[in-house]
Amino acid sequence: MKQRILFIMPSVGRKPNQPYVRSWKMEPLPIAALAALTPSEQFEKYFADDRIEPIPYDLEVDAVAITTETYTARRAYQIAARFHARGIPVILGGFHATLVPDEAAEHADAILLGEAEKVWPELLEDLADGALKPRYQNTEATNLSGLFPDRSIYRGKKYIDLAMLETSRGCRYNCEFCSISAFFQRQWNRRPIEDVTTEIQKAGKRNWFFVDDNIGADLERLEKLLRALIPLKIRWVGQISIESTNHPELLKLMKRSGCAGVLIGFESINEANLEQMGKGINRTVSDYETAIARLRQNGLSVYGTFVFGYDEDTHETFEETFAFARRNRLFFAAFNHLVPFPGTPLYRRLEAEGRLLYDRWWLSPDYRFGDIAFRPKKLSPEELSALCMKYRTKFYSPRSILYRGMDLQANCSNLFMTTLFYAQNVGSLRDIHLRQQLPLGFSE
Repeated sequence: MKQRILFIMPSVGRKPNQPYVRSWKMEPLPIAALAALTPSEQFEKYFADDRIEPIPYDLEVDAVAITTETYTARRAYQIAARFHARGIPVILGGFHATLVPDEAAEHADAILLGEAEKVWPELLEDLADGALKPRYQNTEATNLSGLFPDRSIYRGKKYIDLAMLETSRGCRYNCEFCSISAFFQRQWNRRPIEDVTTEIQKAGKRNWFFVDDNIGADLERLEKLLRALIPLKIRWVGQISIESTNHPELLKLMKRSGCAGVLIGFESINEANLEQMGKGINRTVSDYETAIARLRQNGLSVYGTFVFGYDEDTHETFEETFAFARRNRLFFAAFNHLVPFPGTPLYRRLEAEGRLLYDRWWLSPDYRFGDIAFRPKKLSPEELSALCMKYRTKFYSPRSILYRGMDLQANCSNLFMTTLFYAQNVGSLRDIHLRQQLPLGFSE
């Protein structure tokens, strides 16, 4: 008889009588990866996405596997408790479980630490034998060759029309605030290009988001990937580092391959902040503007992300950053507050300096999305939160949208991009308000 396993993607939380944040309704690639590693001959696979549907707490299953991020941890533990009450074994994995394993272990029968591919088969074997171990840990980089997600797990679920795809995994940089560096221990691994193109062809999707933390980590490989994408006639977006823009021919290839735009973590326009966060590849505002100009000249839109709360940030920093983002007509801009994720060098530094405001902010029933979890140097926590909200709203105001929409090189270079620009920018303003003060977990 087959074992029955339920995969669950928890939500961040929910505001009463409000829809979930639309931009967060994206395909959960880790679930599809786990489903692909779970043999259909031995397991019946079910999937519930807490962001778009109710959790089937009464479903008859032999185990529940929940993926966790720090923002979804409280909700994940709530869900785990409901299944534990029925005597159903719970498996927790993902970034958060790996970064705070002792905490996760309090809410699970088994935790999976690190990348899943090498240890998931062993866990499934033990599950079938009724002998789950408390911990399964992988410390080695995964050979990504021949691995394809099982996208059939998404069937019947309404996600944004933007398919997720991984061409490489991890990041070589060591930014102080980044949980990705902490999870992968600065390892970077890549998939064979033929596997990437095969996955795209099999899925039959037009619009793709390459989830790599830096698709330009190896520029020679990127060139080969771009050439392989050209015949597929897809549209895609992805994340790159600023140094990738120093190669004009590469940018032309990106456009030819179907790239519509890129996300760049500029993080700060203050050089002292960049040094403190360890963002050595970012230099000056002049470098930023040169990079953006090169991208726009090649018809590539730019989503710039900024983080506020480092020691040199003041009221003026926000106004200067907003002026920069508007002047350079960014397609999107994120005015993010600094978040001390557990397991990162930032968290350890702020803890040592006595600047954390919560023991574990991600479990606090009083914490809301948008709250500040530490004491900044030159702003109060309340000022930092209010300023982030003020400038998010200002950037997505009708006046700002119209000004940035005048960019006919990239943002509104054709009918598709024009429609996308206005629809996504107006929708972003709505999502900003839906996210702000969102409680972590549900009130059940």
